[in-house]
Amino acid sequence: MRTSLRTLTLVLAALGLVALGASISRQVAGGAFSLALALPVVVWLGLDAAVVEGAVAAAAVGVVLDAAAGGPAGLCVFLSVMLFLASRAAAGTFDAESLLGFALLSGVGTLLFGLAAILLTRYVSPAEEAPGWGLAGRVVVEALLTALCAPGVRWVLDRLAAPFHGEDPGLLR
Repeated sequence: MRTSLRTLTLVLAALGLVALGASISRQVAGGAFSLALALPVVVWLGLDAAVVEGAVAAAAVGVVLDAAAGGPAGLCVFLSVMLFLASRAAAGTFDAESLLGFALLSGVGTLLFGLAAILLTRYVSPAEEAPGWGLAGRVVVEALLTALCAPGVRWVLDRLAAPFHGEDPGLLR
């Protein structure tokens, strides 16, 4: 029960962060840049959640991102689960628990998420409708801005998930 409530709380936080990122980018620059504030949630899941809980929550965050993006259904779900798995794998190579490490992991994850979205959309779209690689510059800016915002997102997520941490009976640590 505690795990499902935490997952629901994190998905609702991702929904709020998607709305916040969209409103900030609209108000500050008229949509000239974008913020992927929900992707640090997926990275946080990769560092803090168990495999099944994290994969389900990452897929739910991907559904939120799919709904917000309006692109091909399932693209953000797939990429979110891949980002979750990559975050789990990369967390052991450096200190991802520090704020700088978390920001770096979130920035690189956002960059790879955006470039993979362009690549996969180009692969399945007709040539005249496929997105151009000119969007890669926008993805780089999005990754940098998301990396700058990631420590604040992590602070919020740590506060939201704190009531759900506790001793799990029967687990050896």
